[in-house]
Amino acid sequence: MNKIKVDSKAKSKKKLRITKKEDIELCLRGHDANYQIFVEDGIECNLWITGHDSNLSIEIIENKNSYVLVSSFLENSSSHFSIQLDGENSILDFSYSILSQKESLNEIKVFHNASNTKSKVVCNGLSDQKAPITLDVNEYIPKSSKNCSCNQDSKILELESSTSEIHPNLYIENYEVEASHSAYIGPFKKEDIFYLESRGIPEEDAKVLLVKSLLLGKLKLTESQKSELIERIEKR
Repeated sequence: MNKIKVDSKAKSKKKLRITKKEDIELCLRGHDANYQIFVEDGIECNLWITGHDSNLSIEIIENKNSYVLVSSFLENSSSHFSIQLDGENSILDFSYSILSQKESLNEIKVFHNASNTKSKVVCNGLSDQKAPITLDVNEYIPKSSKNCSCNQDSKILELESSTSEIHPNLYIENYEVEASHSAYIGPFKKEDIFYLESRGIPEEDAKVLLVKSLLLGKLKLTESQKSELIERIEKR
């Protein structure tokens, strides 16, 4: 894996051009970071992002027949993602998790600038100590882009009532598309807790399992990455 670690407290601005299959890891530790990632024709890129107490800005530009998988886990951070699907048959698989004890603003924009492009965007948040989390998820399909597919699924679990918000926006100007979105904000669902308790799991342990499932269930992780994040979640 090609690891890119950002450990200084100064702002970091970096441009990356992906010309072969790459696994990239961005590690953020308490500072701002700004990246532009250009993915060439027919290239697959797996992007893993982890960090805390950071402000992150990432632009991804996908060209023809490219595939980008994003798995991101942030704590007490805010983010802005802009993904440009510039080439036909480009695909985005985007999974984002945020655990926050302070206000967190998160904006994801996906532009279907070519025909036959596909995106799947899953955003999950855990609000602790009444911290407000905002998930602003926007997808754009212009009239010139045909046979596109965009799907959104966003959820924020609140340990205490907060002013969290989800804005699931689809801006579509073409009828030859497949599009869907769903959103949920609130506490643990009673039926989920009841089901786990009926299997002999105490309520507090059931809540921990549900948090792990929420924050890690959609991320594409190695076993070592998964173990590290489970440890961090359990410390909370």
